[in-house]
Amino acid sequence: MPHREDTRHTDHATGPRGPSDSRPTTADGRAHALHARARELAALEQVLDHDEPGVPLVEVRGDPWMGKSALLAALGERARERGWTVASAAAGSVPEGLPFGVFADALDELLAPVGDQTVSWLSPHHLSWLAGIFPALSWHAPAVALPANPCEHHHALHAVRSLLGHLGSRDRLLLILDDMHLADEASVLLLQHLLRHPAPRVVLALAHRPRQDQQSLRILLGEAAAAGRSARLELSPLPDEQLGALLPRPLLPARLRSLLHASQGRPGLLRALALSAPWADDVPGGPHSPADPAMSLLREFRGLSPLGRTVAHAAAVLQEPFDTALLAEAARAGEDETRAGVDELVRRDILRPGATRGTFRFRDPLVRRTAHDTAGVAWQLGAHARAATALRDRAACPARVAWHLGHGGLTARDGEGVRILQEAARSVLWQRPDRAAGWLGATLDPRSDTGDPRQRLRLATALALSGDPAGSLAMFDGTLEKGSVAHPDAELWRARVLRLLGRHGEAADLLEKTAANLTPDAHELRARTTAALLETCLEAGERPRPALVEDAGAVTEPDPALRALLLALRALASGSDAAAAGGRAELVQRAARLADGLGDEPALRALDTLYWVARAESALGRDTAALGRLERALDLALRHRLRYVVPQLAVAAGRILLARGDTAAAGLYADHARRAAERMGSGFQAEAAGRLRARTDRPGPPGTARATAGRDAAQAEPEPGTAGAPEPVPDDRPADSSTGLSRLSEREREISVLVSKGRTNQQIARALALSPKTVETYLARVFKKLTLCSRAQLAALVGMEGGLAG
Repeated sequence: MPHREDTRHTDHATGPRGPSDSRPTTADGRAHALHARARELAALEQVLDHDEPGVPLVEVRGDPWMGKSALLAALGERARERGWTVASAAAGSVPEGLPFGVFADALDELLAPVGDQTVSWLSPHHLSWLAGIFPALSWHAPAVALPANPCEHHHALHAVRSLLGHLGSRDRLLLILDDMHLADEASVLLLQHLLRHPAPRVVLALAHRPRQDQQSLRILLGEAAAAGRSARLELSPLPDEQLGALLPRPLLPARLRSLLHASQGRPGLLRALALSAPWADDVPGGPHSPADPAMSLLREFRGLSPLGRTVAHAAAVLQEPFDTALLAEAARAGEDETRAGVDELVRRDILRPGATRGTFRFRDPLVRRTAHDTAGVAWQLGAHARAATALRDRAACPARVAWHLGHGGLTARDGEGVRILQEAARSVLWQRPDRAAGWLGATLDPRSDTGDPRQRLRLATALALSGDPAGSLAMFDGTLEKGSVAHPDAELWRARVLRLLGRHGEAADLLEKTAANLTPDAHELRARTTAALLETCLEAGERPRPALVEDAGAVTEPDPALRALLLALRALASGSDAAAAGGRAELVQRAARLADGLGDEPALRALDTLYWVARAESALGRDTAALGRLERALDLALRHRLRYVVPQLAVAAGRILLARGDTAAAGLYADHARRAAERMGSGFQAEAAGRLRARTDRPGPPGTARATAGRDAAQAEPEPGTAGAPEPVPDDRPADSSTGLSRLSEREREISVLVSKGRTNQQIARALALSPKTVETYLARVFKKLTLCSRAQLAALVGMEGGLAG
């Protein structure tokens, strides 16, 4: 067995955790978030620990999702522990237009049990004004009124200050006011009065978003901080290592990195994104579950003018960043009106300026989604059509126009639109195959198998790349069988789809036929066909023909990805004898150098290359390099929705992690691979992931998981959808004598296993480098030894034995 490295791949430091690590659940997520803000919370607690607080105001400021509300809630808990009276409210939860709304909401419950003696010292006029602000006091007042002029306002503010002082006279009072950027003007005026005339033994603690502050609040808080009348706390983004610990469940490192990048250091946004649709590939649940965080964002749009709402809806159908001219077309508004709407949305921090001058984008993807979901469906269709027309007039790139045509802006008679969609699909086939499939599907009649064969074959490829092998195979079959001209490149993809579905025998036959029909000068296609044949054999756990391995060694294609693939496949197919070890190491080293030189764009088209190079590295015990390569491939695959290769990559990474004893991380990869395979409809690959998961659940005595998975990764238990051994691995367990299989020779058992997998005599001969006649002779011996009369009976016996190598 090759020596296996013990150093864990560094990317897993913020990714899957080991068995001893824990992840927060939803219930204790706040505690982990507060742990990340321990320094800030300690600074706030200092205000509580003074006999006489040094400042009447604690100000917590920061962007949305930064953790302000959680910090204030924790401050309230600490204050109660110290014997303080605590009252709290959020301005965003108060009905619009209610004067002093946030103060009334905060103190309502506290004032409910107040008796006559509490208000007896107030004048009837003051009591009437207080009753107009605080409904709980209305039954004490001779009348209920709101101050109507500046003089009455002044008296009312003094009355509120006296009331707060009375409430804090016995136990000090902490008044928590959240979302003050949404407070009404009267509440801001009251806050100003309390800052200039602090009530004794009362501390105000407020949170707000500086970008959304009304001017009066911005000026008031700035002056208070400058004069030393407030303790200002600015919440900054959290570092990635702290953010990653806040998620309720572990994620693949590739997915975690994407989430961390999108969350911009905001803990609340990270948790919200982890539950939302754009990241749902490895998170159970749909995009609009009851706990969907985007639903709480509806209040971001409350109070927008009709113009602002329309501009927000129009912005949500455009690709980011966008300019005001295009936005005006989509919104069907004048450009000056649109600019006014954009200014309103920027003030509300729904939009922010883009990196390019004159462009804008949404604050975060969840705000964008909420703006989109609150627009009417029919209105969206019209906006897409208007945007498509405007972009076509600008002669924009096909992909930008197709974004809108694909959302309903295409009519049946729009020949130019069809051309744009097809050109756009060609340009994004590897960057976003799901979009390419959607755009091509819109140009082809789903009720007919006619149409341009080139577009149909491109659609079949897009379906394969995006993880729909069944739909892809149907499209390939229906198109290729009608054509009189061979399509070798399409046949290679057709064979790839057959492999995704576990039909390796059919794939091998197709590839052999394709190779036989190639012209002598088709060097690249011949090299790719040779590579595909080797992949098919190794995935099925069959020994490639020596001639096929020699063909791979003779290829001198200039494409570095193809050369790296062939070198890795040759290394894996060269057997496991010690004499060939040096040659294999040299092949793998050359393949790794070529793979390392691939940029992201060429690597997108060579994910299979990265996979096989990683498998070859793992077979030599180079686990750190192999995991790094698999992680890079998974990162690209997940980012660009190249779902066809995800189960294979995840199982390979899981096997290596299991070999190194990291059962928790291996199980995470196995679960992800199974979900991805089930979405693809590939039971074959789902079974492979299930077997890996079963081994993580039953690791056995110490060292068992490492030894078993090490054998799998390096040489070989042949499993669907993963790199198998170039040579079948004999089973170390004694055969069950009750089945009679113990009487078979090693070669007879090899052939029996292949029969149980549905292989024909021709396929078995090709896999074992034998003649069909020799295979027939071996089978006759097997039938005679076991007293069988059919291949089905032999397959059943092998199945009872667990596949002989299982």
